[in-house]
Amino acid sequence: MLRYSADLDNQIRTLLIGEIQRNCDLALLAHKDILKFLDSIKPDDKETLDRFWLSTESFLITVANISKILWPSPPIGSELPPEVSSRREALRELLSVDDSSPLKQKKFRNHFEHYDFRIEKYAKDYEDITIVDSNIGPIDSVVSGANNVVMRNFDTDKFVLRFRDEEYSINQVVTAVRDLLDKTKSVQL
Repeated sequence: MLRYSADLDNQIRTLLIGEIQRNCDLALLAHKDILKFLDSIKPDDKETLDRFWLSTESFLITVANISKILWPSPPIGSELPPEVSSRREALRELLSVDDSSPLKQKKFRNHFEHYDFRIEKYAKDYEDITIVDSNIGPIDSVVSGANNVVMRNFDTDKFVLRFRDEEYSINQVVTAVRDLLDKTKSVQL
């Protein structure tokens, strides 16, 4: 039998909001670094290029952490307890975040986190391809051709992260993160 405790719900909500704020702050810090390193990359500057991609991955991870708080998934092989689902739905409602939010998507974090499997798939599915990866610049300027697969690209014209033919709008997500952070600060706990 489950025992309802308003105090427990309030305590959990307070802790979750604090964790959302922490991840919003970290995402915005990563975004600031993305801009800094993007602005300072020079040809053959491997360290700055690596720092740019590290900041990009950090951004994706922290945004995915926000998503996991607001839209939790059960551990593999189990179900999400009803009280967790109920609490998170109430949290989304309290913060006015709906399913159309760009914060919900974890797909791009998964592309980066499971990149090894993406390599396996494309190497297996396509013979005689060249994987073009970790480019910065307009997608049109990236070497293209029938035998090239562009995996990860940061399109500076659109300010979007690309994985293959999919796009992730950094600016749209940053706006949503800032908006969510403001909402968490205005909530009466």
